[in-house]
Amino acid sequence: RTAMLSGYCQAGRIAEARLLFDDMPKRNVVSWTAMISGYSQNGKLNLARKLFEVMPDRSEVSWTAMLVGYIQAGHIEDAEQLFNAMPEHPVAACNAMMVGFGQRGMVDAAKAVFERMQEKDDGTWSAMIKAYEQNEFLIEALSTFRDMSWRGIRPNYPSVISILTVCSALAILNYGREVHAAMLRCSFDMDIFTVSALITMYIKCGNLDKANRVFNMFEPKDVVMWNSMITGYAQHGLGEEALGIFNDMTIAGMAPDGITYIGVLTACSYTGKVKVGREIFNSMCKNSAIRPGAEHYSCMVDLLGRAGHVDEALDLIKNMPVEADAIIWGALMGACRMHKNAEIAELAAKKLLELEPESAGPYVLLSHIYTSTGRWEDASKMRKFISSRNLNKSTGCSWIEYDKRVHLFTSGDILAHPEHAIILKMLEKLDGLLMESGYSADGSFVLHDIDEEQKLHSLRYHSERQAVAYGLLKVPEGMPIRVMKNLRVCGDCHAAMKLIAKITSREIILRDANRFHHFKDGFCSCRDYW
Repeated sequence: RTAMLSGYCQAGRIAEARLLFDDMPKRNVVSWTAMISGYSQNGKLNLARKLFEVMPDRSEVSWTAMLVGYIQAGHIEDAEQLFNAMPEHPVAACNAMMVGFGQRGMVDAAKAVFERMQEKDDGTWSAMIKAYEQNEFLIEALSTFRDMSWRGIRPNYPSVISILTVCSALAILNYGREVHAAMLRCSFDMDIFTVSALITMYIKCGNLDKANRVFNMFEPKDVVMWNSMITGYAQHGLGEEALGIFNDMTIAGMAPDGITYIGVLTACSYTGKVKVGREIFNSMCKNSAIRPGAEHYSCMVDLLGRAGHVDEALDLIKNMPVEADAIIWGALMGACRMHKNAEIAELAAKKLLELEPESAGPYVLLSHIYTSTGRWEDASKMRKFISSRNLNKSTGCSWIEYDKRVHLFTSGDILAHPEHAIILKMLEKLDGLLMESGYSADGSFVLHDIDEEQKLHSLRYHSERQAVAYGLLKVPEGMPIRVMKNLRVCGDCHAAMKLIAKITSREIILRDANRFHHFKDGFCSCRDYW
């Protein structure tokens, strides 16, 4: 009878399950728990709690079933009250509570449960890692995974996926390789979800060759894998390769989804393939089961804007059937900065203020446009406006992995790193070499109207230059220097990186907020189109 009751609940036939439960001549704690779980799983938490309150005997499983019901429904306050009332805290209940806290961004609460536990299983560690990862406590997630490994605890699927996501976000390739090795030891390399996360990790760490090898070895491939490769090639500025993968996908009989079209249109945008992009977008509108959404129109605005068709991009926004969001207006704003179109930039900035009133981003871009065109008075007014509104401005920071540690650098704050003395010397050395090579700093990327010497000083300490200088000091010759930045790389640093790569005979791979730049022999993979 209990097995039949559970079957009814799993099928959503909750009324029949209750009739069977009421007709049972004898019920044990398993029967009561099955009925409570059935109510919880079918969203009837009030009935579940009423039944729970009249249970003659409660087991750890009963308490945990009620707790999980609250957590799955997002009722974290009710779950926390129940958890605190439990006479014992079994591992399963603690794990569930940590998951619930993590989903609500209550990382400290999850950590408190984790630290109080006398016994921990792989689910415990996985829950803590996930709580850190989903709330962007990336270094803490990495540290916890390492601690788990040192204690000899075998990772499970969720913890592997979480830590690969962390490696992707931080672009720490060496540790990602170690996780790949752990996957092979645990035979996780046959699971489609972990392999998809692995491919994404290699792509976001700038190792496309390895991502491609993993992709080619795995069968059968799902749409997520195909999308990862298309998007990966697009982010690295390899438009032809991205379109080739898209063609292979259609030949293989895999139907593209909305993400696929975003990847393909992005590839066209990053490589200036306006005609191809228009054809793919028009084909999507006419022949595909996927209807273009705001994200697809954003790709088209970006494609047209980058190529200099700013007016056409604005017309597209005015005539598209979906409401323009901040991403779409942001894409237009970026195009205005690239092509110094202050008039349309002012319109876009006004729209962005309505959609994201707390963001300083569009006004910082508009200030850049003013300074690049010599409108210092307008730029000054814009800075005062940003200050008066207390708008949030993201600080530029870059990081590099070395010796299993992530080294963070902030623009203008060279003294924060413990080895700042040798980094300063390297930056001064690079300045001399750059000058000898004919480099001239582009002061238009400095927001303030200051003299040329001060502009040069400001540009020298941009976070990506500090990270590259540290990489030149620490990363062995013959190995690429991999740097990540949270914002778009500025034009002056982009020009300097090409020369630094040539002067030092080193390959520099820079991942900024938008894409990858591979600097080698005085050239960049983006071909100065970014």
